[in-house]
Amino acid sequence: MLFNQAKKGARRRAGGRALEASERGAKGRKLFSVPAWLSERAFAGSFDLAGSTYGLTFAPARAGSSGNELQLRGRLAVTDPRGRARARDGVLVTLDSIQGGIGAPPVRRRAIATGAQTGGNTATSQQKQQVAGENEKRAGEKEEEKTRAVSGGLPVTESTGPTSFTGVMYFHFEPLDGRALGVPADLGRVQLNLRLAPLDATARELHTLYTDAVDALQGEQPDDDRAAAVIREINRLLES
Repeated sequence: MLFNQAKKGARRRAGGRALEASERGAKGRKLFSVPAWLSERAFAGSFDLAGSTYGLTFAPARAGSSGNELQLRGRLAVTDPRGRARARDGVLVTLDSIQGGIGAPPVRRRAIATGAQTGGNTATSQQKQQVAGENEKRAGEKEEEKTRAVSGGLPVTESTGPTSFTGVMYFHFEPLDGRALGVPADLGRVQLNLRLAPLDATARELHTLYTDAVDALQGEQPDDDRAAAVIREINRLLES
């Protein structure tokens, strides 16, 4: 009996030391950044910590701004390696910076030319294709003129010209409680790296709006009125 009690006491002490060591390790760990992708309205991603993978989803519910910084507030959910999810509402993220893209801007930012038929509705398919081709050519020429005007004749990059757009958004979370979210690490300043490569209609529309918001808030000529209008449109879409 005494022998068994001694063994149990030794196990409890060993377990206590292991728990203390685990807590010390957690205190020493810091989570610095999480990659995520825009899917419909949410930012979905994952991160590895101490050999385990955690899922993370941030679902913005409301957009706003502070100074010239875009801010989003919403629900943050973290799924641990066992599949258990913990969530917190009203989490704030603030945009720190962006990485630009060039080549295929969001659809609503493109100049879409339309031609009206005259002389009745009997235009042939060949005539329609010819009109569309001429319209596309004129639109391309206008786009080149805009590009030269905006960039001052300099080479067009991801930061200049009408074909530029926001490709990646770098947000910072407000300080988070790792223990409450089931993450054994310091979450005092976690960066969320949001890649904008939308595959659905809602995400594509938000891509356009986020790009416009960045232009209005942090572009060469910030426009408070335009920024407010874009943020209202973002909120309309987030609430729909």
